[in-house]
Amino acid sequence: MTSMQGDIVNRVKRLPKPSLAAEALQPVFEAVSNSLHAIEDAFGDALYQTKGVITVTIRNARSPDDIEIIVDDNGIGLEPPRFRAFCTTDTDYKMERGGKGVGRLLWLDAFDRIKVVSIYKDEAKVFRRSFSFRLESQDQITDEEITEITDGGTSTGTSVTFSGLRGVAYRTKFPSQGATIVKHFGSHFFADFILGKSPTINVDIDGTSTTFPEEVQNLMLEDRGVAIIPTAEFGDLSLASFVCHKNASANFDGSHQIHLVANGRTVTTRKIDGLIGIGRFGPDGDRVYHGCVSGDYLNDRVNQERTQFNFDESIVEEIVRESAAFVRSDAIGTEIQQFDTQRLGTLRDFVNDYPSFGFEGAEQLLERTPKNAVKPEEFARALIPFRIRRDKERNDTIQQIVAQLDGNQTIPADFAESVRKAADEIRAEEQRQLTEYVLRRKTVLDVMDVLLRRIRERDNGSQDFQLEATLHQFICPMKLRGDDPTKVEQSDHDLWIIDERLTFQKYFASDVPFTQILDGENSTQRPDLLIYDRLYGLGAEGEDQLTKVMLVEFKHPGRRDYEERYSPMNQISEYITKLKAGQIEDFNNSRVRIAEDCVFYCYVVADIVGKLEIHTNGWRTTANGRGRIQELGGKFRGIVEVIEWKDLLADARLRNHAFLHAAGLRYDRHP
Repeated sequence: MTSMQGDIVNRVKRLPKPSLAAEALQPVFEAVSNSLHAIEDAFGDALYQTKGVITVTIRNARSPDDIEIIVDDNGIGLEPPRFRAFCTTDTDYKMERGGKGVGRLLWLDAFDRIKVVSIYKDEAKVFRRSFSFRLESQDQITDEEITEITDGGTSTGTSVTFSGLRGVAYRTKFPSQGATIVKHFGSHFFADFILGKSPTINVDIDGTSTTFPEEVQNLMLEDRGVAIIPTAEFGDLSLASFVCHKNASANFDGSHQIHLVANGRTVTTRKIDGLIGIGRFGPDGDRVYHGCVSGDYLNDRVNQERTQFNFDESIVEEIVRESAAFVRSDAIGTEIQQFDTQRLGTLRDFVNDYPSFGFEGAEQLLERTPKNAVKPEEFARALIPFRIRRDKERNDTIQQIVAQLDGNQTIPADFAESVRKAADEIRAEEQRQLTEYVLRRKTVLDVMDVLLRRIRERDNGSQDFQLEATLHQFICPMKLRGDDPTKVEQSDHDLWIIDERLTFQKYFASDVPFTQILDGENSTQRPDLLIYDRLYGLGAEGEDQLTKVMLVEFKHPGRRDYEERYSPMNQISEYITKLKAGQIEDFNNSRVRIAEDCVFYCYVVADIVGKLEIHTNGWRTTANGRGRIQELGGKFRGIVEVIEWKDLLADARLRNHAFLHAAGLRYDRHP
């Protein structure tokens, strides 16, 4: 019998319990790490990769009680010095290789039964050592047998058999799926595998075998070499860079990875997608980056189990940031340059569409955006704070100028230059905002042009109600009530197309029957648009009377099939009569009345053909000779104007021509 030194039971109890599958596999990883060291010692640096073999066999992975894991190697074996180290906790036997002397304590924490069989040489003789390893306060190593092997052809090596999971944490977190186990094997020893520092490792899970490092190395497409990154805080960091097939990142979060390695083992991995910006790259868009960072700083600060570093996450993030900066500038610098060129082009297009963001050159703006910003909304989100800050600084400067002029302060010698600079900045900002506003108007008119042509070009007089609804909706939302703030977008309209006075009107009802606008009204007729000159939120009270009301009626472009008795004047008169007889409810549920002398501005947007032309032939024509206009008579004050669709579009373009010219824009189409 042989006893280990120290209070083993309490020592094991204090070990951290697994909360993830990778942590539950750590005892097995420790056994594999021991095998790697044993193989290195058996064959030396020159041969261990080609001659060493480790076999990991896992049976009954789905059953915590019946699971059996065998880690078998052809390493140097448990020769006397190694066995003495095995029997001593916290040994420094493998300290130079990062060994902490606690790996086998994890075995005791995870498994009910552990059997070790090792073949080793001692003074030119070959011996077989076997024993059971158990969690007890005394006699942890039992059933120990040492026998000499006289067959000179016997190879050295060690086989460790683990049986039965112990403890709730290991029983619940140990992965039962073979693919999961293989995934974590590849991740944990990624540095060894990708750097080519591993012998052959066969992992057999219930009859399905996977071979490392081929499993990982087959995914490597390019070795970009090893670079030394000097840092003030962390000393020299070594970064080995690899371009891999996208499947190399299938089991990681993100596409591109930095692996922090301590003493030859991957301790933690962080994605760097956001730090380098680029997505998958290469001719087929199927390449990703993997980098392995190592150095004395990391080696000296890894925990006993080599699962975590003994420093804050902020330090991990800083090391990853420094590494990613080198990756971006050097390791995949060519790919990044191409990517940033594309980003710059997209940003220029964005500024052309939204000139108010062009407060700096495109190159400077790109520097202000995240490395992975590639979409207009991502550019906008990043640049808005800078734009707001610049606006505030400009306004503060103007206020200082005003204060100097308004007060008794001495005017400095460079005051004129300060005023000139502030004025130039204001003009530049006004130009950007004007361009953006006018560009939107241009787009609206171009789309209207296409919609009108599509409606007129329909074959066989078919009724394409979707196009008509789109045209109506484009100008103003349909079926909205001005008295219901939950059902109206107050600024979601382009009524300036009809009349510039409507640009800032926000209180309206659209395509809604009078029964929903006026109290006690039974008519189902609906004006397309109803607007009055009282804005929402300006304190209209019940006793206030409206002095201006605008009515708009849209007719189908090209429509001819009016009823025999149809008259636009009769329809408008009916609308006005009902409005003056009723009361409108505003957003605050107050009653809004129509004044007796209210002026009504009524528009009918239609093509003047068929019955409509007959009924308006007696009206005055507009200046272009095509529209019709008629004053309201009798008890009503105001006018009714019939505007043809093509004139509506042409007039809107003429009104905005000066804006377009100032913004350097032009129309793509003409009516």
